[in-house]
Amino acid sequence: METILVYGASGVQGGAVARLLTSKGITVRTLTRQEKNVATLKEQGIEAFVGDLSVLETLHEANSNVDKIFLNMPIEYDTELMKQQITNAVQAAQQANVQLIVVNSNGFLPEQHTATATLEVKREMIQYVQQSGIPTILVKPTLYMENFLIPGLINQGMLFYPVPADKPIPWISSEDAAQYHYYALNHPELAGHTLLAPGPEALTGEELGHKFAQALGKDITFQSLNYDDFQASLTPVMGAQQATGIANFYRWIGENVDSLNYYNVEDRVIVPDLQLTSLKDWLQQPHIQSILQA
Repeated sequence: METILVYGASGVQGGAVARLLTSKGITVRTLTRQEKNVATLKEQGIEAFVGDLSVLETLHEANSNVDKIFLNMPIEYDTELMKQQITNAVQAAQQANVQLIVVNSNGFLPEQHTATATLEVKREMIQYVQQSGIPTILVKPTLYMENFLIPGLINQGMLFYPVPADKPIPWISSEDAAQYHYYALNHPELAGHTLLAPGPEALTGEELGHKFAQALGKDITFQSLNYDDFQASLTPVMGAQQATGIANFYRWIGENVDSLNYYNVEDRVIVPDLQLTSLKDWLQQPHIQSILQA
């Protein structure tokens, strides 16, 4: 029986991967910084170890006898901290003789060099993993549907989001992205390859408004949110550094949104038999409805 270490299993993206793996009977481990979270994770069928990606010595036990790793790139805009975390994860995996690392870029990551520091640090750290000597598969989702759950995006009949209104983006849910990650974890022969992970439909901002209106049963119009306003709204919640990093990512998206049309990439690895969720169906799930209607 394989054992897979899933970093971030208590979060959204990592949690979706952990749930899918456990449903398949695979032994899943994870790391948590809080002792109080161990019992909850064990109730979900996950072996939980207390540790911190920033402290290498705390990673060894969780990595012991692990076959494969799902490494979720942290949503972290302290670049030095991110470098330390990924370096530690790789070193612990090397010492444990892990057979495969599947890296989740955790959102769209362009092929070409950019002037956006946070994207370049993420690219640098992914290259570090790929050059570690451990077989590596990179999975690159586009934008997550869960981003629509940020409080305040729907207000007075308007859906505000910092993407162009007239450009299509193939949004994907975390549960659907987990299917791509699961495929990668089960196909080690794809080491060295990148799996692009788009959702089932590419929607413009205007079409997003229509889908939200249908799902919520009310008139909703999409409005492209100004990047400065978006950054200002995030700052009180996440702090200035995180808010700036996220806003700069969306500034890049706005200038290069056509790069997210994965359907036109001829040489991408096609993952068969996916059961992907449309935005309308995702929005109509009871737990999503309860959040959006609150």
